[in-house]
Amino acid sequence: MTASTDTARLRICPADETIDGFDDRDPFPFYEQIRAVGSPLWDARAKAWLVLDFDQCAAVQRDERIFANAYIMADEVVRQIKGGGANITLSRDAEHDRLRRFHLKLLSPASVARFRIAHIGPIVDFVADRIGQGGRAELFADYAAQIPPRVICSLLGMPFDDDAMMARILVLNEEIVQFIASGYRDEERRDRALAASAELNAMLLPYVRARRDNPSDDFISRVWQEAPAAGIAMDEDAALGLCRELYFAGSDTTVHGIANALYLLLADPALMAQIRSDRGKPLAALIEESLRLFNVVQYRHRICMADTRIGDTPIAKGEVVILVHAAANRDPAKYDGPADVDLHRRTPTDHLAFGKGSRSCVGSQLARVEMRVAIEALLDRFDALALDRDAPPPRFQALYMRSMAPLHVRLG
Repeated sequence: MTASTDTARLRICPADETIDGFDDRDPFPFYEQIRAVGSPLWDARAKAWLVLDFDQCAAVQRDERIFANAYIMADEVVRQIKGGGANITLSRDAEHDRLRRFHLKLLSPASVARFRIAHIGPIVDFVADRIGQGGRAELFADYAAQIPPRVICSLLGMPFDDDAMMARILVLNEEIVQFIASGYRDEERRDRALAASAELNAMLLPYVRARRDNPSDDFISRVWQEAPAAGIAMDEDAALGLCRELYFAGSDTTVHGIANALYLLLADPALMAQIRSDRGKPLAALIEESLRLFNVVQYRHRICMADTRIGDTPIAKGEVVILVHAAANRDPAKYDGPADVDLHRRTPTDHLAFGKGSRSCVGSQLARVEMRVAIEALLDRFDALALDRDAPPPRFQALYMRSMAPLHVRLG
């Protein structure tokens, strides 16, 4: 904290807690405790300002001139961890605009509708058929975690039925997530993330090279064929970096998203009955409520580029701001009954799960469709799907990206 801080108005996180201290723990009582103190407040252990107010979080995300993406300070090691090349999260200004437009074209609503038929549906069936072979299942490891990485690999033209590769992708992505969660500051996590990135590159590179020479109907081929016309200089490193971000961002977050939506259904038999009776708007609303209530990515980092204020609190140039989206999505000033599942909210998509502004998630529609198809497949197959009360119950797992697990169920 700098001398510019108005100590007379300072709000401080409790000395025995920090935003980084909730690995495998329920963070929401802590969020409510510090919400009562006010937003933003200083977390001495994280060396950052925590923002919990919905409107403040949204405003900060939309103002990248003052509150820059944390990757603005990325050194060469961080660039390597993220895959380098034409990577949307590492880019800024005009380059970022070009990459964002290109990603939105790849993941347009019309494209996602085609992906549902050609990729998502068949992969969900492939995974669901496997768990249907016994009377019980664990839907996090054996279902939710199996679908998104296979979908991304299929979209990239890679073999989605390679179980060992799918498991390894999740492990490697998690190493990178752990480094991101540290605010890019933990040296041990950095080294593990660097090794994970090199292994992911080694998996992808043969496909990147093959599609350059022999295009097919997949994302990698489209990158080579369409990116230059979008103003993106394309060589092997650029193609690898662009595909790496699709590879990374499209897997882990949606795994947790599917798990959280399933948890909401399984934890409330009345809600399950309601969705079974009407899968139209109620199911769409359930997906949005699961995103709002649990917010897979708990928080995001920003770096203040000039002296400014958030609310009544001065923030100095160079200080780190952590946007606690999981808390902001339960802001009572924004939502009635913020901790409740409400399938009748007037604007169900008005939440921060996918961010706001120019850094909002370009794959949000793909994630939503994967969540819907995954839920529908289980409802189609298992009329009496319910939590297995004799097995360990679901609980919050992980930290930066998190969901409720395990999800032990009886299938019938």
